[in-house]
Amino acid sequence: MEFKDSLFMKDCSRSNYGYEAMLDYQLSWLLRVAKGHPNQDLLRVARSVLFKLIGKKDSSGATIQRVEIWKQWERIDLTAEIEVVINDKLERHLVVIEDKAYTLIHDDQLTSYKGTINAYYRGKEYTKHFWVITYFEQWEDGYKAIEKQCQAAKEEPDKDKDKDTDWKLLSFYDVIEWKEGFKDTGSDLFDEFWLRKWS
Repeated sequence: MEFKDSLFMKDCSRSNYGYEAMLDYQLSWLLRVAKGHPNQDLLRVARSVLFKLIGKKDSSGATIQRVEIWKQWERIDLTAEIEVVINDKLERHLVVIEDKAYTLIHDDQLTSYKGTINAYYRGKEYTKHFWVITYFEQWEDGYKAIEKQCQAAKEEPDKDKDKDTDWKLLSFYDVIEWKEGFKDTGSDLFDEFWLRKWS
């Protein structure tokens, strides 16, 4: 696929401030779109993203009943409660996202955030999914460094270890399912952000 240039985040600024906040808003919007939208191309992509983040491969036949999202709750970039019905069975999922544009994890963020989530959601029936989404691509040193930080957080002692999952890393470019013949969705908001080059 040949990328066009995006004007979305381009101005005369000398820094990359705002990329992470913009990703928070985009992901929050996209996950809510997955519940239902008249643009079928956009809906298909949004459902694909939501089901990837809850660890499900196939969304056909599933009904998304509830998507509620909080930005910057307890300093965590995104916290999403999602309820889906799959094969007539209600599933409750919690998706926790920390995104990194051009910096690494700092101040033991991952262990701290997981502790906050585990304490708040103790006794609540959610399958938890912890994600770091980065703008670094897989071959870049930044991606490899964050991957090590996720691994280090995995190795931290955790009294609730059997009740949750570990932090997983996903590149910005891997959030969307790129398939042969992938095309613009017709949504300016989605296409300009996800399907254009920023640099």
